[in-house]
Amino acid sequence: MTRPSSVPNPQKKFRFLVYLSGLSRLRQRGTPAAKLPGKAGPALLTACLVLLTACGMKGEGISMEKRAQAAAALDPAVVKAQNAFGLKLHRQLVQEDKEKNVFLSPVSVSMALAMTYNGSAGETREAMSRTLGWEGWKPEQVNGGNRTMKELLEKSGKGIQLNIANSVWTKKGLTFSKSFLQTNREYYDAYVKELDFSKADAAPTINRWVKDKTNGKIPVIVDGLSPQDRMVLINAIYFKGTWKDEFSPSRTKEESFRLPGGSTVNVPMMARSGSYEYLEETGFQAIRLPYGEGQMDMLVILPGEGSSLEALHEKLWSDASPWQKTFETSRGEIRLPRFKLELDRKLNDSLTALGMGVAFDPRKAEFTELGEGSKGLYISQVKHKTYLKVDEQGTEAAAVTSVMKAGSAPPPNTPFTMVVNRPFFLAIEDRQTGAWLFTGSVYHPEEK
Repeated sequence: MTRPSSVPNPQKKFRFLVYLSGLSRLRQRGTPAAKLPGKAGPALLTACLVLLTACGMKGEGISMEKRAQAAAALDPAVVKAQNAFGLKLHRQLVQEDKEKNVFLSPVSVSMALAMTYNGSAGETREAMSRTLGWEGWKPEQVNGGNRTMKELLEKSGKGIQLNIANSVWTKKGLTFSKSFLQTNREYYDAYVKELDFSKADAAPTINRWVKDKTNGKIPVIVDGLSPQDRMVLINAIYFKGTWKDEFSPSRTKEESFRLPGGSTVNVPMMARSGSYEYLEETGFQAIRLPYGEGQMDMLVILPGEGSSLEALHEKLWSDASPWQKTFETSRGEIRLPRFKLELDRKLNDSLTALGMGVAFDPRKAEFTELGEGSKGLYISQVKHKTYLKVDEQGTEAAAVTSVMKAGSAPPPNTPFTMVVNRPFFLAIEDRQTGAWLFTGSVYHPEEK
């Protein structure tokens, strides 16, 4: 009896599945495990991005001065490209699902796609470069910028823990480019491991790595691996921080939050009085709530009464720079919901709309820089999962380094009141680099 040939059909196309998964959380206790489907295609290269954010832990004790010196080594173009890409993707997600919560990490998405970019070639590489803002850049600039960003963010100082971990898992018996693997080792500190994907313990091995790197918050990212899977790439980001000035639970009261359409729901509204970076102009109020020693913060932008989050979005899409500058410090009261957000969605259409469609096309995608094992690969799926929890113990930090004066802002000795009781925008920022690590549009607090 003749055995069927094990040689693959040269016309067969192989899929490259990209998972972007993120959990963002502003407190340690009570975070549910996040699980992503791991369904694979006929032959699969999988890139998984795991993102966690939380509040409460202490990070490496680096001084603000030393961190500022390290930040000077980061090419500003890297931050500018990352922020611009993040806002483009955020805008696309908002347009696809009107009046639905959005929360994503530009850092996580761009860093994982950068690892994937190292295996691309030709039109696919050009499309990825245009979409991610790297057009005209050499790979060394892309990779070097991400390495500096990773090293800097992991030195976040007291009150903040931010860990970024990358890994590349290759199918046993296949040959991949040593240059590709070494680049991801050198620039992304990636853990590279060959696995027998046909074994039952292959997926659990990957999941154990993810569980360890996310402090147990995401125990499963890959449900299973098919015999055709070629490679799994994972980016895991774990963030946890405490407010520089915590909210007192005794001041948290039930208040109404106005939903799109005019209906209201009751939410636990936290309250605190103090001095904050604050900006008020026609159509919005904005405040920075610091984490740790002020090296990171949560920027909250609230549309004015009579305006809308959609109108605010249009200002952001047009020019976000006014909100990326330092505001004047004012004293007042901030009332902010205790809330959580979740996002679990496929990004194929979003990235295609932003110009990356060729990477998803089995007839045109080029990932030949991955080596011999890359023939026929294309991206089958990009999935992003995030979870954010904000409570009395945590949100981000701001440090005053310069002042932007706004003529319509209230005088410094006139206390402000900012009640976040309607849809709003937020960004978690690194103050010394200007990077927006996470961005969100909150229409429905507590919505799953």
